[in-house]
Amino acid sequence: MEIKIKSQKGCTEVELNDTTPSFANALRRIMLTGIPITAIEDVKISENNSALQDELLSHRLGLIPIEGEGTLKLKVEGPLTVTSANLQPVDGNVRIENMEIPIVELLENQRIDLTAKTATGMGRDHAKWQAAVVGYEYKNPSKITLCVESCSSLSEEEIIKRSLVILKNKAQEFKEAVDKYKSI
Repeated sequence: MEIKIKSQKGCTEVELNDTTPSFANALRRIMLTGIPITAIEDVKISENNSALQDELLSHRLGLIPIEGEGTLKLKVEGPLTVTSANLQPVDGNVRIENMEIPIVELLENQRIDLTAKTATGMGRDHAKWQAAVVGYEYKNPSKITLCVESCSSLSEEEIIKRSLVILKNKAQEFKEAVDKYKSI
């Protein structure tokens, strides 16, 4: 099998030659659901009189790409467009990738005061831990192109590398299990 990676605007293309749809789909599924990602998991809201309900505010925070584990604080008062830049690390090694992600618009006298903790998880557990969005195109049965677009703090290249390592390890574990079964 041959793998070619081409970076393009919007996504990184992974061209798989001399492969099978099963292999391409396994790789795609790992990129979507099997790479550990950090996201905001636990939100303690002290005050929120914005237009967003607490649950929606927590959900939006969880979808902001973050790297590292720790605690973040958000204490703001309107009028203000609250963005990811307003999140301030309190402890740990938390880094926000994109400081321009809008969270909510606060009007006069509207306030948010909350503390958020990050955790590591996988896309199979919740969309906030999904590493990438991956589309595919079958050129023919043995030539498949994946289009990988990061929706996490990882680059497309890092997602591809990690997914290949994870797939290799899974294949090795499967081989060992089969070999063990054969010896019974």
